[in-house]
Amino acid sequence: MFNNNPIPITSHISDPRINIRENPDPFMICHEGRYYCYSTGLHGVNVLRSDDLESFEHMGFALHDANYYAYWAPAVIFRDGLFYMYYSCLPAGEEDAHQEFLRVATATDPLGPFVCQKVLFDEFSIDAHVVEKDGGLYLFYSANIYDSADDKIGTVTLLDKMLDPYTPQGAPRVVVGPSIDQEIHMRNRDGDGRDWYTIEGGFYFERGGIGFLMYSANAWTQADYFVGYATCDANMPLDEAVFTKYPGPDVYQPLIGKDDYFTGCGHNSMITGPNGDLCIVYHGRPRNEKVEEDGGGRRLCISRVVVEGERLVLLPRE
Repeated sequence: MFNNNPIPITSHISDPRINIRENPDPFMICHEGRYYCYSTGLHGVNVLRSDDLESFEHMGFALHDANYYAYWAPAVIFRDGLFYMYYSCLPAGEEDAHQEFLRVATATDPLGPFVCQKVLFDEFSIDAHVVEKDGGLYLFYSANIYDSADDKIGTVTLLDKMLDPYTPQGAPRVVVGPSIDQEIHMRNRDGDGRDWYTIEGGFYFERGGIGFLMYSANAWTQADYFVGYATCDANMPLDEAVFTKYPGPDVYQPLIGKDDYFTGCGHNSMITGPNGDLCIVYHGRPRNEKVEEDGGGRRLCISRVVVEGERLVLLPRE
């Protein structure tokens, strides 16, 4: 299993707006024994379906609205009979990517159609992961900071409690911020001598009393995009948890990065496979393929991971 990355995808859909090979920022859920994978799309949120994680069928758009485009990083939870999708998008005609604001949409079927219910923020906000813990909901997401004590500015991962599936509490705190040069997106971006860092794509899960907050750093446009993670004590209330980068804030040791097969690897979710394996779902650009402009050549990949205390170990290709 998982020696066939990138994962094969088929489709019976004939729609020129859909490139079935392009599935960036994949977020996967399992519902009633089937796997559904949602991903970034220019014209809508892509949704794939699989019974075994070995291959997927592209089912079209789970969410589409002609008044918007550039649908980024969808994340889905199922709660009280409804599917909630958290995503960002741009109004038609808007070219400033910093006008991407987080929204929430709902559907009664994992394939959709999802319908937007609310805009969560009125400023740049992306890459949500909503987590249920101790009877409450918690929102991990990414936004920009322009001031910091050490002048490390850029995109960071924040955590806020939610009052309900539509309403953040409004007291976010940074849980993973920049600390090493490998996280730099752009040198001297604003011309003031400060470099711009990027920490995005947060995904939280727990194993053995340890909370793992995975993130992607650098920039999706670059070959050196990578997945790292921070850990916390999962016995603490999540809104009080302290996250520490593994193996340390000053150490560059990615879980996934470029290798002999792929570049630009990142933006992951996690899923339990049919045989109980813990799997990381992410995108990468195959080195032997020409990069495609509408999505940057980002293909769906799945690999196995094992947990050893506070350490995650990526198993080699079979």
